[in-house]
Amino acid sequence: MEIKTYFAEKLATILFLEIKKNSKINEFVILEDIYFPVRTNEIIEKVKKNESFDNIPVNLFIEGMFYVLGADELFKYNKEYKEIIRAIPNSTGFIKGVIFQEIKNENYEEAYIILKGLLSIEENQENFDKIFMLVDKLRNTNVMFKEEEQELIQKAKEIPGYSNPYLYEALVFNSEKKYDLALIALSNYFANGGEQTTEIIELKNDMENVTKFQKAKEIVHDNPKAALEIFIPLMEQIGDSPDIYYHTAVAYRILKNYEKAIYYLNEAVVMDEDLIEVINEFGVNYACLENYETAIKYFRKAFEVTKSIEICTNLVMCYLNVKDFHQARMHLDIAKKINPEDEIVIQLENMLKEEK
Repeated sequence: MEIKTYFAEKLATILFLEIKKNSKINEFVILEDIYFPVRTNEIIEKVKKNESFDNIPVNLFIEGMFYVLGADELFKYNKEYKEIIRAIPNSTGFIKGVIFQEIKNENYEEAYIILKGLLSIEENQENFDKIFMLVDKLRNTNVMFKEEEQELIQKAKEIPGYSNPYLYEALVFNSEKKYDLALIALSNYFANGGEQTTEIIELKNDMENVTKFQKAKEIVHDNPKAALEIFIPLMEQIGDSPDIYYHTAVAYRILKNYEKAIYYLNEAVVMDEDLIEVINEFGVNYACLENYETAIKYFRKAFEVTKSIEICTNLVMCYLNVKDFHQARMHLDIAKKINPEDEIVIQLENMLKEEK
């Protein structure tokens, strides 16, 4: 569901009361027939009981107007609602109290919609600061709010010297694993005078570490030595992740240092014993050490989960090396069912023909 559709559904729960031309709200005169929004159950009950307009508190109409302004920026009466809100003394002060109460009651979506309405009346850094905190919290639990946050970021960037939109842009990019863009956004945050708190510095360091790690993973097959020069120092910062130990093991295996590769695989297994890529990598290293029996145990465990043709052909090779031609042919048949056109499958089939 798109966020605008989601807000439209929320707007459908609002009750609209017809107000006739020349009616007054405080000292403001209604010039044309109009519909006022009301969002509280208490007022709905008043209407059901046919109580008069005079008995409905004006503040609850104001609250409804802010809600509509936040939920639908193209609503038919938005212009009139803004005129009325601006004409009512302390309407923005009142609505800030409503927003505070909604947040206190953990009604974060309702608070966000009303605050968005306030922002259409009073567009300043204070209100942007509040709405950024809300929308970022909502985005973390509901991906629909990412679009909302991105739109607010672009709007807030128009305020000269305002740093917070760049911080929240960095948070969005970070959640999308676009670390290079997140670091650029953080750089813009600092350039616009953003406060370098301990939390933000840690975020920056984490993103820099992840960026280095991603770069090392990209070069591990072409330049394993250079990759290790990045992996090893990073273990102090992100050593609680099995991923770095796995890729370090891959680098050592490419360098034919199989014992060290197995050492780092064991470190990865301590953190997560069910990572299939680690189990398979154990098999590859033991096969390289010509310990085929042990390699077979790991490959079989990995193949049970993945049904990967690559792991299946590795099993065939190991069975050939231990002269177990029955198992080799059985697993070759399995590989042929997965992909009979696979180049390695064809090569293994020719090898097995020679063993007859």
